[in-house]
Parts: sequence; structure tokens; C-alpha cells
Amino acid sequence: MNKIAIKISIILNIIFLSATLFIGYLFYSNIKLKIFPKEIITTQEAKLKNKNSTTVYYEASKFKIIGQLPNTESYNRLPLNSKNKVRKPVWNLSKNSAGISIRFSSNSSTIKIRWKLKHNNTPSNMTPIAAKGLDLYTYNDNKWQFVGAAKPTDTFNETTIIQDMDTIMNREYLLNLPLYNGVDLLEIGINKNASIRKPAQKIINTTHPIIFYGTSITQGASASRPGLTYAALLERHFNKEVINLGFSGHGRFEKEIAKYIMTAKPSIIVLDCTPNSSSNVIRNNIPETIEYINSINNTIPIVLIESIIRDTAFFKKDNKNIFGTISFINEQNKALKDIYKKTRETKKNIFYINNKNLIGQDHEATIDGTHFNDLRHYRTYKTLKQKIEEILPQQENNLIQ
Repeated sequence: MNKIAIKISIILNIIFLSATLFIGYLFYSNIKLKIFPKEIITTQEAKLKNKNSTTVYYEASKFKIIGQLPNTESYNRLPLNSKNKVRKPVWNLSKNSAGISIRFSSNSSTIKIRWKLKHNNTPSNMTPIAAKGLDLYTYNDNKWQFVGAAKPTDTFNETTIIQDMDTIMNREYLLNLPLYNGVDLLEIGINKNASIRKPAQKIINTTHPIIFYGTSITQGASASRPGLTYAALLERHFNKEVINLGFSGHGRFEKEIAKYIMTAKPSIIVLDCTPNSSSNVIRNNIPETIEYINSINNTIPIVLIESIIRDTAFFKKDNKNIFGTISFINEQNKALKDIYKKTRETKKNIFYINNKNLIGQDHEATIDGTHFNDLRHYRTYKTLKQKIEEILPQQENNLIQ
């Protein structure tokens, strides 16, 4: 009996040990990632760095960064000294690289990108390329033309955007960074014997940028890739730097943000915070924000944009006290219009865009009833382009004088 019991015990121990080793094998990487996250990331990076010796990588910040306020660090949208001066959610969102781009010139036949994200999350209403990937444009026949996208797969990524191109000397590029993620590392890879440098041509004017201060829509939700937001489309059309200060859910016309806007000496300020702001917030915040802007420079044109009617609002029970209903949105827009009319009495260079033709009337321009799909970003771009074309020439003359 004892011999049988011993044999059973041995067999059970073998089974237990085997099962333990098997489970450990399956989950080893995850366990190690939690205990030694930096070691895992370093190992991943090392593997990628040695993957292709025919490619040479260059730190992207060595080239020209556009779409940032002065004195910002890394690929953030607000300077470090704003951390304890703006609301915490705004500070956290400012670490998303929406609207930031890299300008460079190269004769390489291959363009690769290597980048490390702050996290690996993707909003449910956005594509991975838009939220945490990049897209690349080149200047061709006097206009910016899409080349390809850097598709993310993990926190640390390496991908080829394009290869087998003709080796044209000093081909000009514009690389757009992720809309809803931050970037801790960004490198541009080219052929070993090719060259890369800062832009050989200016093309995009970076003096007196156009600045957008707004909501998740301004930040980029839900374009399919970074270069298709209305702000990015405007930048390429006018060849003028656009700074994107869209803060998802937290665009509220705050004076504190205006303080940082004014450090960039903008040519035009577009305030697109209405969708995130109640009528009370609008009436309280906009007057002091406009007053602050005027105290620094009262010649800068300010554009106010109404909130669109969300598609879901057409089917909700109407109640002006409930966010997102038709009456609530109408109260938001009424507050905005009242401030516009009052401000217009003393400030002639304030402009107003209503929601009637902003996105069209076919109800096909959102991804989720609220956030813009590519069609809606394009329609908004067309509306804003027309308004900016009216304002910009005169304002640039004023800035030169």
C-alpha cells in the first residue's frame, strides 16, 4: 500500500511541477513585464535597433518641429511651467502630440519611423493610426501629397512608411504625430548611404501661427489619420503653421490657456470650445479670455464657432438642462452669439461661424453622432478656409507694419 501511495505521490508531484512550468512558460513575459518593465522595453528596443543594419535612424527633434507653443518640452503642447497653472486634465491632455509635425528633407529611397508611445491605448471611436500612429506627406508639384502611414502595433514601434522611391535630392517631408497619445521617442530611418537634414525649403510659414483652442473634435476625433483633421488640412492649404490646442472634453474658453496662446504671437485665434461648455461657462469665461487677448494685442482676429447639433439630439427628449439635447445646444450657441454681438460693438475683428453649413445636413458626417469623420473634418476645413481667406491677408499686412 505504501509503495502505491509513494508512486501516486510521485506522479502527482510530476504533474504539478509540469503544470507549473507550463503556466510559467505561458505567462513569463507578462510577469516579467510587471516586475521589470524597463528591462523588457529595453530588450524590445535593442532587438528593433539591430533588426536592419542597412537603415540609419536619426532623432526627429534634430530637425524642424512645427505646431508647438514656445518653450515646450519634447512633443508636448503646453510648456512645463503650466503644469500647476492649468487644470490637471488639461495638463494631461497637453502631453498628447496632436497637431505637432516634423519637417525634414531627404534623398532616401526608404523612410522608416521608430517611435515609443506613452501608453498603448486607443479610443474606441478612433483608428490606431490616428490615435497613436503617424502619417507622412511630401511636397510635390507645389502641394502637399500623402505618402503613407506609420501603423502602430505596440508601445514601441518600428515600421516602414515607404520604400523603393526614386532618390530625388532634398525631397521635402511633413511628418504628423499621433493625435491621442504622447511620444517619448521618435526617430526617422533612412538608407545607410542617404542624407537627411532640416528642410531645404521653408514652405510652411512659422511666424505668427494660426492657433485653435477647442475640444476633442479640434484635437482630432475622429479623423482616420493625423493629417486629415481640419486643423492639419488648413495648415497644408495655407502653408502656415497651425497650433492645435484641442483638449478632449476640457475645452472651456479658459483665460489660463489664452496666456500660453499669446506667447506664440498668433495671427488668428480660433475659439472652438462651445461643445464642451455650458451656457454659464461660456458667459463667464469668454469675456475675460477676450479681454486678456486684447490686453496683449487688440489687433488679433478672434473667430468664435458654434456647437453643431449632435445627431443623437434629434431623437432625445428635449430638455435645456440636459447636456446634448437640442435646447441645451441652442442655449450654448445663444450665449456665444450674445457675447459676439456685445464684443462686436467695440472689437471689429471678431468673427462668428454658425453651425448651419459647418458639417452639412445629410447626417453622414460623424463617426458616433458627435465626433467628426473624415467627411466632416473636410467640410469644416472648407468653411474655415473661406473665413480665414477673408481675414488672413489683411492681418498679415498689419503684422508686417
